[in-house]
Amino acid sequence: MPIISTLGLAGGQGKTTVALMLGRYLGRLGIPVLFIDADPQSSLTAFLGIDLQQNQPTLLEVITLSDSKLSAVDAIVQVPPTTEKPIVDNSNLFLIPADDGLEAANYKLAAGGMSLFALRQRLEPLEREFGAIIIDPPPERSHLAQTALGAADKWLIPAEASTKGVQSLVRTLALIEEFKSALPGRELLGVVPFRAKWVGRQPTKITSSSIEAMSTVAGADLMLSHILESDVFKQAIDKQVSPTDLGAGHLEYPIEQIIQKLKLSLAPKYQKLIKL
Repeated sequence: MPIISTLGLAGGQGKTTVALMLGRYLGRLGIPVLFIDADPQSSLTAFLGIDLQQNQPTLLEVITLSDSKLSAVDAIVQVPPTTEKPIVDNSNLFLIPADDGLEAANYKLAAGGMSLFALRQRLEPLEREFGAIIIDPPPERSHLAQTALGAADKWLIPAEASTKGVQSLVRTLALIEEFKSALPGRELLGVVPFRAKWVGRQPTKITSSSIEAMSTVAGADLMLSHILESDVFKQAIDKQVSPTDLGAGHLEYPIEQIIQKLKLSLAPKYQKLIKL
């Protein structure tokens, strides 16, 4: 079962959007997905429509408490169905949520000195329960980002098709390079240019030059299809659905490409569900 982490060391790079759309697509295919919101901003928790109840365990407790005090299973919540059209049941989607209190986990991870492996150890009992786990870490060099990096066996780097996005990509690749010797067998799936702008049939100069620079930095073989700048993604997030549910399935082609790269790492029963 793949554990995927979307990495990015600047805000606005599409990290949460890619995690969200990837999980929704897999869930729509019939594959059970566990999201993990590892960002104290808790955008993924909000985008999935989760209202945390009082005393609801979150990722903070999963990281800071031992398994004898809290099983990771106890922190999982079911993503609710949408209440407005289009109706989506979300029965294959689950979440370990976060709130701003998750920031305290950085101190626990720093004190323990095992940031890179702490979350992975807590996820091991869950690996047979889901078809995929998707982690959304914070956009910064922190212990939470490190533990998300170490928990995943596959990484995706969304990067805005802009100068800021290229800079974020450079820093994120450096983070991977710093720790990859301690993480054998892990794989960078690729780079997803985000908010690519086109005028008519041509990308803008900024988009074109930024994607070219990303290709130079990361290598052409790691470049995945870009995600277009479109209000449909904003509408889908607001309505808690996917672009396909809004009649714009063509916008999900970059997500389909990622799923094709993931296919062979899925359990055989889930591979059969992918007919893209």
